[in-house]
Amino acid sequence: MNKLLKNKATQIRNACWSSLRVLFLASAAWVSAHGVALAQGAGGSGSTAGPKSVSAAEWAKIVEAAKKEDSVTIYSPQGVVVLNELGEKFKKEYGITLKVVRQGDFESWPKIDAEFSTGRGIADVFVSADEGVIKEHHSKGYYVAPKGPAFDNPVYDRATRIPQGTYFESNAFVAALGWNKELFSTGLKDYGDVLKPELAGKIGVANPSTQTFVDFYMFLESNYGSDFLTRLAAQRPRIYPGALPIGQAVTSGEISAFVYGQPLIDEQKKGAPVDWTLPKKVWGARFWGQILKTAPSPNAAQVLANFMVTPAGQEAIARMTASVLPNIPGTLTTTNNVHRQDLTKLTPDAIKAYQEKWRTLFIK
Repeated sequence: MNKLLKNKATQIRNACWSSLRVLFLASAAWVSAHGVALAQGAGGSGSTAGPKSVSAAEWAKIVEAAKKEDSVTIYSPQGVVVLNELGEKFKKEYGITLKVVRQGDFESWPKIDAEFSTGRGIADVFVSADEGVIKEHHSKGYYVAPKGPAFDNPVYDRATRIPQGTYFESNAFVAALGWNKELFSTGLKDYGDVLKPELAGKIGVANPSTQTFVDFYMFLESNYGSDFLTRLAAQRPRIYPGALPIGQAVTSGEISAFVYGQPLIDEQKKGAPVDWTLPKKVWGARFWGQILKTAPSPNAAQVLANFMVTPAGQEAIARMTASVLPNIPGTLTTTNNVHRQDLTKLTPDAIKAYQEKWRTLFIK
């Protein structure tokens, strides 16, 4: 088993390294191309009115129409396991098939742009953590307002969780520290521990290809010293596209520990020699759902969005993360306790400059 895991991890590592420079150049170009709109924020033609309550009769008609559409497609950077669990629960509840396209924000945004510009939608619902980019697309009219009884739940608090009347807060990723116990038995307690000499060349970090990753590294510098990034780069870490491949690399033994990853709960249940912890100062990123105007299954999109913020939906999609509802089994906390991005610091020029600074330090 370990040999198979190591072979798989090697394949992932090679793919990551071969695409890394392309990702940096492409991400910088994409941010630059969208610079003016991003700086404008949520202004423009997008509606700022909150979603209206839906009557029981109207909701019943939407559900009936959704069942006739039969399937709904979601683009999301969240884990395949939790997305599939969401699909299973959704299918059981409504008989509608959820088609999952799991990919990073940087991969999804160009597709969303293309689908909107051509009017040929594939995705019905899109989940992203890049709040600044989401606001830009809201101003361009990419989304429709969500409907459904779950959004009227006072505990959900749609006034703050649907801030512009279209995109809605679904849950939040919470960054953990993780390690392979066979390779690093000491373990980690806080971010400063990854600077230990014995971890040189054995740490996994995420490529800051999007606004969200840049915010994470800014958080580290703000809370752990302005020289933290330089000291981390001196550890010669291995670079990955995101939390999932980083977790796989630690589980297989390709690396000993990671700075950015998801809690290794499922891996532990399978008997992998890994452990994880939340650092003293926790960073997280809110996930925002968007019902796309170009959705080929618009009614099923509404029903899926509504289901995502129900207790049953949260048990799936918010497992191992932060929930928008309290007391959801399997979640770590609620999004009320999660760090919020400061969009005033995440301007297009600032993101581009930070990515260049990061690349200079980490890619030799």
